[in-house]
Amino acid sequence: MPKALAKAALRAPKKIVKRMARNRSPVIAAVDLGSNSFHLVIAKVENGEPVVVDKLREMLRFGSGLDHKQHIRPAAAKAALACLRRFGQRLALWRPELVRAVGTNTLRQAVGAESFLRKAQARLGVPVEVVSGIEEARLIYRGVSPGIAAEARALVVDIGGGSTELIVGVGGHAEVLESVTMGCVTLTDRLFAGHLLTEARFAQAVTFAQHQLMPLRERLRAAHWDRAVGSSGTIRAVEAVARELGVATGGLTADALTELKERVLAQRHVDRLVLPGLATERAPVFAGGLAIVIALFDVLEITTMEVAKGALREGVLRDLIGRLSGVDVRSEAIARLAARWPNPYGTGMAERIDALFEMVAGPWRLSPEDRRFLGWAVQLHACGTAINRLHYERHSAYIVAHAELAGFAPREQALLGMLVAMHRGKWTQLAVAGIKRSFGDAAVRLAILTRIVVVLLRIEQSLAISSRRAPWRLSARASTLEISTPLRANPMRDAFWRELGPELADMQKGGIRFLLNG
Repeated sequence: MPKALAKAALRAPKKIVKRMARNRSPVIAAVDLGSNSFHLVIAKVENGEPVVVDKLREMLRFGSGLDHKQHIRPAAAKAALACLRRFGQRLALWRPELVRAVGTNTLRQAVGAESFLRKAQARLGVPVEVVSGIEEARLIYRGVSPGIAAEARALVVDIGGGSTELIVGVGGHAEVLESVTMGCVTLTDRLFAGHLLTEARFAQAVTFAQHQLMPLRERLRAAHWDRAVGSSGTIRAVEAVARELGVATGGLTADALTELKERVLAQRHVDRLVLPGLATERAPVFAGGLAIVIALFDVLEITTMEVAKGALREGVLRDLIGRLSGVDVRSEAIARLAARWPNPYGTGMAERIDALFEMVAGPWRLSPEDRRFLGWAVQLHACGTAINRLHYERHSAYIVAHAELAGFAPREQALLGMLVAMHRGKWTQLAVAGIKRSFGDAAVRLAILTRIVVVLLRIEQSLAISSRRAPWRLSARASTLEISTPLRANPMRDAFWRELGPELADMQKGGIRFLLNG
């Protein structure tokens, strides 16, 4: 077992530790707040892969819970939070690092979702990461790709409740990632609002879906995929009904979809569909999902689509395994971005950052995740100099905030951009209040530490200090930070304080009092 996984296992609750001791397998969980269903998946890790041992699902049709102003309706929020409370009870004894929760299209679209997300975290016990459509596509591919032959160039399609993700990849590498804001729930609400199912309405639904997909057609064609794979509930449900009707055996075909359409239209009402193999709870959104599948076959000229076992949740589990074992896709994304610019501080930077972080982590209640963000911010803080050295911190923050960084939720990327922006320039009380409001008090302390680390690394460089052990110490309390240096009275020490003093004076607006010793 990798060391990081073993450490996480040792911090887990006693019941889980005993299970891991017997099986030598950590137990992890993923929560998916989808626009149609909420899912909880529990898995043990064997040979670096998740093996699912339990699943919970509640079909809430959360995507129908937004009003005309895109606010979450109280009834929808109440049902969602009740579900998350039940999930949270199941996870009550788990360490947060063993669980990851993601929110998808409905939470991406919702206005003022922050209040809901705070309540969701309180009930679930872990924060909910609202992932972008592109990140959702990446996670879906990570969940599906192990079940696809390594040499196949596969088109993977996932039709959710509020969005449809399309990916082309080979083996474990996704080459094209796309997301369309259209799913079985949102299409049903838009075009079957009166619940009547007529041929004209169904044709209108297919046409609407085709128009949504057409902008992606040429890019997906140019990827030259040779195999179409569908994942998640909608495509599985369509394939299951086709199989029960005897019109599909080795996957979905255009002929099978035509037969399904005729069977659906014969029933005249979207939420009263009775078809072999169709679960009652999925019936109200089945016609909308079928319309999207038919549009996909037409626009992308698909002849046959097989159904995958994996989906978003399995991708989240695999990502979590990577984070626990030290193979974090986010670090890889940062390294790729940082490689475009020279490292201004040379080798040994990580060791010096580790040392400074450990000096304050306890009193300031900073987590291992905070250490990762500190390191990433320091890696990228100067990338904006490639645009202009004047106010380069603004350019750096813009690059970080708008780059495609695999593995990052939008809020995580915004936090990283904030740390980069605040490492230089004037601090204001308004800016500090904004950080607290958006990211919490700990983020202010992390921003202070980021700035101090950058300043100290810069001073090391300017004073030609080559030792990997920096000649100063940080001693923190809740609202104070003492900075000490053993440098004796000489020009080097004087230059050190001269460089550091103005930075500390500015950062006191962050609510930390600085003490200088040496």
